[in-house]
Amino acid sequence: MDALTLRALCMDLNRRLKLARVDKIHQPSERDLIFTLRTREATHRLLLSAHKTFARAHLFTGERPKNPEEPPMFCMLLRKRLESGRLLEVRQQGWDRVLEFVFESLNEIGDTVQHVLILEVMGKHSNLILTTANDAGQPERIVDSIVHVTREMSRVRQVLPGLPYQPAPPQNKKSYLEVTVEDVAALELSEKSGKRKNLALCGLVAGIGPTAAREILYRAGSAEEGVPVRADAVVRELRSLVDGVLHGTEHPSIGLDELGIPAEAAPYALHSYPSFRAVESLSDALQLVYAEAVGRVHTSNLSRDLENAVLAHLDRLRGKRQKMQEQHAESQDFEQYRIQGELLTAYAHLVQKGATEVTLPNFYDDEKPLTIPLDPALSATHNAQRYFRLASKKKRALPLLEKELEQIEQDMQYLENILVYLQDANAEQLQALRDELEKEGFLQPKATRKRRSHPQKRASGGAGTPDVYVSSDGYTIRVGRNNAQNDRLTLKSSQPFDIWLHVKDMPGSHVVITANRATEVPERTLEEAALLAAYFSKGRNSANVPVDFTQIRHVWKPNGARPGHVLYDHQKTLYVTPERGHVEEILRRKQ
Repeated sequence: MDALTLRALCMDLNRRLKLARVDKIHQPSERDLIFTLRTREATHRLLLSAHKTFARAHLFTGERPKNPEEPPMFCMLLRKRLESGRLLEVRQQGWDRVLEFVFESLNEIGDTVQHVLILEVMGKHSNLILTTANDAGQPERIVDSIVHVTREMSRVRQVLPGLPYQPAPPQNKKSYLEVTVEDVAALELSEKSGKRKNLALCGLVAGIGPTAAREILYRAGSAEEGVPVRADAVVRELRSLVDGVLHGTEHPSIGLDELGIPAEAAPYALHSYPSFRAVESLSDALQLVYAEAVGRVHTSNLSRDLENAVLAHLDRLRGKRQKMQEQHAESQDFEQYRIQGELLTAYAHLVQKGATEVTLPNFYDDEKPLTIPLDPALSATHNAQRYFRLASKKKRALPLLEKELEQIEQDMQYLENILVYLQDANAEQLQALRDELEKEGFLQPKATRKRRSHPQKRASGGAGTPDVYVSSDGYTIRVGRNNAQNDRLTLKSSQPFDIWLHVKDMPGSHVVITANRATEVPERTLEEAALLAAYFSKGRNSANVPVDFTQIRHVWKPNGARPGHVLYDHQKTLYVTPERGHVEEILRRKQ
């Protein structure tokens, strides 16, 4: 958010919230505050965030974020000082990215006092600071802040309880009305690339951020590379855009990227984006854009955490498999130990007392001599019994080791499937994958009071529903996006004559074509389903991926198998290459 956006937001908040009563204050996360404010006309929720990446302020609608069981100290302080008070005004510190919220309330002895809550939108240095106010209503002394800034952190400006409030150092920039054609010409914008061009204009004009600079240059016809920049046109469009925001002739909009995803919010029309959408209020635009951005970061972080956890489990399983394989190879020698015991029993009279080894003719191998290590403290008979016990122990261990190795292979296959499902997973799918990993014992559940008191709610969330696509021939194709979905899709929600597809010998999604007994599935639909099976698999970036297909009635689940693991027969194989262009045509037909 640049200062121009904050100026427009400040005007909007004053218009809608002036003299609103503070009903509730919540702090759902470390740097976010939510005020519930009541006016005669309506109840509003105001979000103030000092997030390191997404610092912002706007009204918002929808479900309020969950709060911690114990409110943080800063939240309790705000409740004590501000709740039941009134918001007198919202103002901006010049053309800085700083908003001041002036509140009036009663103190402990019933006197009317004023406080100023200051939001500083400054990237990683963003902060929320509560101060007392002097007789003129200006910030005076710091009561507390959501982030404490000590001398070790900044020698220029400390933010600590009890210190006088000092505004952030001013920036040496010109007001938009003071900028001249000569100032813009001196920037030599024609010699700069797109981003450097935007930043140069930002460095000259107070309150203008990269988005506004980009829009001004676009409107001036100077945004494209190699196009000479007309300084007079830039100055004209600069003043036109800022005046339009200040006088209400410009209207808020959301800039959309090439995929139609909200990328930027502004108090003016974003012609410089591939497309834009006008919205009713700037708060609506900010809420939508930041929800998208925060959601992407949250999804990315959750995906990364799950991937790291799965990879760590796979590493441990590989180490365990190596150890089990070594023990299995050793246990296969149990017959050799039995033979040594038999020879010691048969030739006990040839074994000298206290010997560490003995060489005896092996009547199991044409009387070839066999050297047998001995325990010198034991007799020949006791050494023979020791070898018989070893042979019996290793023989009993073989099936157990084989069963353990089989389980390890299944677990590794299961986790390899999880890695595939993490590709392109949205927030809901990621949460379903996490729930599945918790249920299977690979992750520890996040124990919260809410989950403990409502365990059925978590179960009802389930694994979600498979993705559904329509083939060129009108057939329904369903794709499981996690192992639990695969089980339900294949074993419960499909009919015996539906067509089941899966990549051959590698992790991937179950894909089912809804069919019927009387009609054969067209070859084009079968190929499109095979492309989806290949795309949602470990073979996404490979050529000639083998995809097996068979009827559902030929697919079954072994007893005790992990979710998503099935066996099948009567299959045929298609070879497809999941080229992105071909797959995208099918992905666009998602229902």
